[in-house]
Amino acid sequence: MTPERFEIHVDDEEITDLRRRLAAARLPGDLDNDQWGYGTNETYLAGLLGSWEGDFDWRAQEAAMNAFDHYRATIGGQLVHYMHVARPGALPLLLLGGWPWTFWDFAEVAPQLSDFELVIPDLPGYGFSTPLTRPGTGFMDTAEMFHELMTQSLGHQRYGVYGSDWGGFVAAQLAHTHPEAVVGLHTTMPYPLSFAPVDPELWQPEEASRQQAAQAWAQHGLAYFQMHATRPQTVAYLTDSPAAVAGWIVEKIHAWSDHSGNPDTAYPRDKVLATLSIYWFTRSLGSSARFYAESLRRPWSPSREGSPVIGVPTAVAAYPKEPAATPKRWMEEYFDLQRYTVMERGGHFPAVEDPAGLSGELTKFFANLPAS
Repeated sequence: MTPERFEIHVDDEEITDLRRRLAAARLPGDLDNDQWGYGTNETYLAGLLGSWEGDFDWRAQEAAMNAFDHYRATIGGQLVHYMHVARPGALPLLLLGGWPWTFWDFAEVAPQLSDFELVIPDLPGYGFSTPLTRPGTGFMDTAEMFHELMTQSLGHQRYGVYGSDWGGFVAAQLAHTHPEAVVGLHTTMPYPLSFAPVDPELWQPEEASRQQAAQAWAQHGLAYFQMHATRPQTVAYLTDSPAAVAGWIVEKIHAWSDHSGNPDTAYPRDKVLATLSIYWFTRSLGSSARFYAESLRRPWSPSREGSPVIGVPTAVAAYPKEPAATPKRWMEEYFDLQRYTVMERGGHFPAVEDPAGLSGELTKFFANLPAS
């Protein structure tokens, strides 16, 4: 359980092998797909693969990552990697992403949260929290693992938590099951822990952009979800090809970020390639997909009765292009909602798309909460 220092390092042979595979990529051709309506656009993907093979400097990314302190701890038999910014006496914040995130999504957020101690893990089966060593590890088990990390491994009695995507589920579960420890919850993707449908009648006219994003995701964007939730091991075999890994992931970056046709304007290409490289070098596409199956195969049930379901102080930053958006009126029933901010621009990846806006919201919320 005692955390051990960890340095991110990929062997030269792994980098050479990646470039060899990229050079040998065999693309299938693309028909009438300029708007990505059939999936990943081949012209974009070919350019991305060329950048990954030629211009992208993994060693520079690796050095930037290692400028932070990294640790790994074994919790319940599972390796958990986290990036740590220690500030004794400051309120600890646990920052959580999901799929296809990594800890490195928070690279530009971390320096702007100078008033807090930061713990930024990879979810089990993601990035450097690999290999996945036990079945059944979904968001509920992960919440218990991260609570153990924060309280027993790091010695914090109280902490704040931010999450989105699966990290939002883990964060909300922590707030639900450990309100004595969680000072407050901040999320950009509030969603029912039970996956119960939210009444669409709760949407208000001023939430039109978020409602439209949610409707588009529900109607056209859930094929990947079904694959992850039912056949993650089939997805895992894409790991043999960097072109396949890239094609699978960047379609979601394109669909879920806020841009006018070029995703690089919302999610910079070097960040895309860093994300792809982490998934590639850690062989974690399949184990990260499995998180969906494990989370859904174990039905959620409340650990306590009463309303709201999440009783700790909660803040939401509402981004206009968040695909899993929910109505504010539902949030007011489900959470102890104390802060709600409509953000001007951004989608599913606010730590990358809007690091200044997200860090500002986190600071304003957590700075005003008592730490004890």
